[in-house]
Amino acid sequence: MKIYISGKITGLPIKAVTKKFKETQNILESKGFQVVNPFELNKNIKKSMPIWNDYMINDISYLFDCDAIYMIENWGQSKGSRIEYAIAKELNLKIYFAE
Repeated sequence: MKIYISGKITGLPIKAVTKKFKETQNILESKGFQVVNPFELNKNIKKSMPIWNDYMINDISYLFDCDAIYMIENWGQSKGSRIEYAIAKELNLKIYFAE
C-alpha cells in the first residue's frame, strides 16, 4: 500500500520538519508501506524562487497515486495538509492519524 505523509511544514524549522518526516517515513516503511515523503518529491521543482503553490501542485499529483494518507499530529495547523486531507477524503483514501 502506498501512503503519503502530510503535516505542517510552513513556519517550522526546516531541519526539524525534515527529520520528523524522515522518522515517520522510516516507521511506516518498517510496517510495510511504500511511503511518499513530500521532502523527497520536491527535488524537481524549479530552484529559482519556488513558491508554496509549486510545492502543493507537485505534492498533490503524487497524492492522487496513493492508497492512503498519514496525517502527522500537527496537520490541522497547516493549510496545505488540510487541502491534502480533503482531497484524500474525496478520493476515498484510507486516512491514518499519528497517535
